[in-house]
Amino acid sequence: MEPIVTTIEHRCKRCYLCVRRCPAKAIRVENGQAKVMAERCVACGYCVRVCPQGAKQIRDGIQHTQALLKSPGRTVAILAPSFPAAFAAIHSLQLVAALRRLGFDKVYEVALGADLVGAEYARLAQKEIMPIIITSPCPAIVNYIEKYRPELLLVLAPIVSPMVALGRLLREQWEPDAQIVFIGPCIAKKHEADDPKIHGIIDEVLTFEELARLLAQQGIAAETLPGTPFDGPEAGVGRAFAISGGLIDTAHIPGGTLQNHVIVTEGRDRVLEALEKASEGKIEAQFLDLLFCEGCINGPQMAQELSVFVRKDRVVHFLHHSVKEASLEERSTWTETIAPLNLLREYTREELALPMPSDAELAAILAITGKYTVEDELNCGACGYPSCREKAVAVFQGIAEAEMCLPYLIDKLQLIKHELTDSNEELKRSLDTLQRTQQQLLQSEKMASVGQLAAGVAHELNNPLGGILIYTSLLLEKCEKETRQAEDLTRIVTETERCRKIVRGLLDFSRQTRIEAAIVDLNKIIASTLSLVTQQSLFHNVKVVQNLATGLPQVFVDVGQMQQVLLNIILNAVEAMSGKGELRITTTLEPDGPFIRLAIRDTGTGMSPDIVDKIFEPFFTTKPRGKGTGLGLAIAYGIVQKHKGEILVQSEVGEGSEFIIRLPIAQKMEFGVNPLD
Repeated sequence: MEPIVTTIEHRCKRCYLCVRRCPAKAIRVENGQAKVMAERCVACGYCVRVCPQGAKQIRDGIQHTQALLKSPGRTVAILAPSFPAAFAAIHSLQLVAALRRLGFDKVYEVALGADLVGAEYARLAQKEIMPIIITSPCPAIVNYIEKYRPELLLVLAPIVSPMVALGRLLREQWEPDAQIVFIGPCIAKKHEADDPKIHGIIDEVLTFEELARLLAQQGIAAETLPGTPFDGPEAGVGRAFAISGGLIDTAHIPGGTLQNHVIVTEGRDRVLEALEKASEGKIEAQFLDLLFCEGCINGPQMAQELSVFVRKDRVVHFLHHSVKEASLEERSTWTETIAPLNLLREYTREELALPMPSDAELAAILAITGKYTVEDELNCGACGYPSCREKAVAVFQGIAEAEMCLPYLIDKLQLIKHELTDSNEELKRSLDTLQRTQQQLLQSEKMASVGQLAAGVAHELNNPLGGILIYTSLLLEKCEKETRQAEDLTRIVTETERCRKIVRGLLDFSRQTRIEAAIVDLNKIIASTLSLVTQQSLFHNVKVVQNLATGLPQVFVDVGQMQQVLLNIILNAVEAMSGKGELRITTTLEPDGPFIRLAIRDTGTGMSPDIVDKIFEPFFTTKPRGKGTGLGLAIAYGIVQKHKGEILVQSEVGEGSEFIIRLPIAQKMEFGVNPLD
């Protein structure tokens, strides 16, 4: 059997309203999509009505109807008793005229079938062979009892619906060769027409909404047409079938407010409760008239622009309307003019039992969404199930997903948000580290190139400069003192010494000598270096502050080379302060890595960003000509790099500068292996 209701997946938005309203647990959630299970669906139409996204679609009857109308045979339309309330702008008999304009050969009112069914219920009640009678015109109720309350099949009236009753009359007596199309507000009628036990009576079922689309496609404006009467006799009280309790009136069964003879109720929740109480034997009434909708005038495919009161008024008005001006009693006598008709039917027990979880299995499912105690079960209903445990049972049965829990998803989203925030921070730190590494790599490559050049230049210049210095010194010894010649020779010696000093710096910068490292205390290297320089006059007005952390791990460095690094930076800092200010030296252990952090901060003039970018480049200096070679910080950079460390500078004009040196702590070493090689 082709499914009556299906899901349009791209429209389904996880609201779970259909899960919440489905009386048959016929909605399976897969990958967040609420899909209708055809084998469990009772075609009540609640999921279609409540879906805010229009994600539920009904099996189309328009194309088949059009094919029937175009076929050579006769095609008959039968209109459900609720039709007077189906369209706000169309009067009852105008709709009949519109159906004839569509091409239907004849149009009958299903209220004729209701008259027949009402008489059959009256006969059944008179026999008093059933302790309680549950009425059967609503196919959704029949479907539900067959699938979920099969114990009630014995008290379900074995009588066909008005649609089938009229269909049988047409097939057997009035229109034996015609094709029959039922038109009404009910989705479940499509399922009823497919039922193998009554199959072949109705050829197609159109809902009122489908009829409206079909009229629009054909350009038929029913409200402009003059009304035409139905074919066949006019129906009697059967026209009231669309109203809640209409069957009782049609069957002329007494059941006033003060009697406990008849119970009439409608709507999902009330119907399910009534069936439960009937199953438990707690209902004493003889008749239980049930409708999943609030009467057929409020069916799932009724136009909603009219209020339910106006719809009822229209149906009652048509009930008393007669083209032939006959009374209800006179119109009801038509049933006596036909041959006997079989209005009985059979039912099929289709019990659908789902497995139930054990306590341990239920607890395991609840734990997936963080529900370990009763207090964790919020029972908010956002998943579509009344309680967390009912949803967990549905998960076990394979018709729900554990992740449907809204509070769990919110908690999960918050956790993901925190994780993303942490990841972003970690990514930012990684990018900063990568950027520093790239800068260091570029600087190292630049230093290596300059170092090779410097080594070559120093090697070529060193010997000629030595010769110049020797021969100039010899000439100076032979020259008379206090002469212009002696003065010139002295200047040559001075400038040559300066050149040799530069060459010596070049050699220091470019040297590839092996580091003679040892495991030492960095704080002691700092203390010994300061003791060498702080006695100089340059430091008389400089306050030296030492914040050296105690208990620091040792480092593996060449003490002499590291002292040279400290001397270069400290002397530069003091010169930047013009011999007056504060020099702060701090050591700490970095928490996020095996490094000792040494910071040397001064209160000098600071540097602009352009100078900071070039500060470690060879021969770059801000000192006047003859006061510096521009190699001190470049040499310091190279030494720190060889020790697998890092040297950075932070500075702002007028705010001083801070040099930061990061050195790896000493690791355990195998005998004879130098980790700095």
